[in-house]
Amino acid sequence: MKAAFRQQASEFDCVPTTFVNALCFLFHRHEIPPSVVRKIYKECLDLEAARGTSGRAISVLSRWLKSYNEKNYKKFQVVSSYIKGKQVHLGDDSKIIQCLDQEGVALLCVHSSNDAWHYILSFKKQEDWLYCYDPLPRTKRFIHNESIQFLESAGKQDANLRIRCDWLDKTFKAAETTESRKYIFGSNSYRECLLLQRIRP
Repeated sequence: MKAAFRQQASEFDCVPTTFVNALCFLFHRHEIPPSVVRKIYKECLDLEAARGTSGRAISVLSRWLKSYNEKNYKKFQVVSSYIKGKQVHLGDDSKIIQCLDQEGVALLCVHSSNDAWHYILSFKKQEDWLYCYDPLPRTKRFIHNESIQFLESAGKQDANLRIRCDWLDKTFKAAETTESRKYIFGSNSYRECLLLQRIRP
């Protein structure tokens, strides 16, 4: 059985929550080693006063996961890749779309508001949309835009958000207002993403 997606417990734990949601999407509950869950929470929330997670911590987790091997959890094998800057895009040869097409997931860093950044999980591309799970559920009061749609979640691993690829891939230069900067990748210097795929025997 696969575990349901979970919401974050505070304003700042979007990264570990999204990390665990990614594993819940890729693996059944009995296939996920408890030591991996422990490592996620141990490495994340490393910014001052635990108010967020650094790119360094995500990169460390990515490298650790690639080499993880435990005899009691032989089915838990992943390919992970931490990408940033110009590598994070949804155009031709997008590593994100390639990962989703191969049944992987992408932990996306998006702009939220007031220069704040937020992690969401993407697990499907359909036509011009990326289907995602935001661990901090929003409503139309947060943003009302045809390129961003909040979805009613009917199941334990349903998307609660979908975003048009051209909106998500915008830079700050192309988004002049605070409202138009929500749920975008922003400038290359801010872009980062973690790609995860399950290795199947």
